[in-house]
Amino acid sequence: MKEGPMKQIHITRSNNIVTFETVSVDDTETVFFTNDDPIEPHYPTMATNQLGPAPSPNSSQCTLPTSPDPPFTYTYGCQIPGHGSEKGTINVFVVLGPGATTTLPQATAGSPIAPFQVVVGGRSPYQISGQLFQITDSSGNIIQQGSGSIGPGMQLVASTNNAGITATGTPTQLGTYNFTFTVNDGAGRNLQQVQYSMNVIAA
Repeated sequence: MKEGPMKQIHITRSNNIVTFETVSVDDTETVFFTNDDPIEPHYPTMATNQLGPAPSPNSSQCTLPTSPDPPFTYTYGCQIPGHGSEKGTINVFVVLGPGATTTLPQATAGSPIAPFQVVVGGRSPYQISGQLFQITDSSGNIIQQGSGSIGPGMQLVASTNNAGITATGTPTQLGTYNFTFTVNDGAGRNLQQVQYSMNVIAA
């Protein structure tokens, strides 16, 4: 797991019940703990220093496990005797980014393409905006362009299980589809204006 930004996990008390906050991170991030409980110290199993009753210094930076491969949920607890019921979870996701390649396989007009992953990682739900497309001929002349889609007969499908976004559909126009879009995910990450292309030939 690469070192990156940090997320804060709060330890709180309400009606004499201690809660370890659940957080979501990507696989470049680490975490630290803040004890907001004014009554007792807490010692999360991930922390290397004990957190006294609030106000007290935050924990040191805590590195998350490197396996299994994300996405996964990591459950941690408390090292102080008598605090075994205190549990928390950290949802770990692959960092939001473009697929392995931004060039889709060659397609045939009038035939559906195999779903192609254009965005990987991130956390559901995904919000897609700013869709723009331009279709050019073999000489680079613009045949068609527009917004609100990635081209005639094509669409983006966002997963509901943190599996990114795929391009699907049946292209109807010959030429090279060039398209771009913006994605915001459920973890607050943003992917902007990556250029994708797909060549569409006659049957």
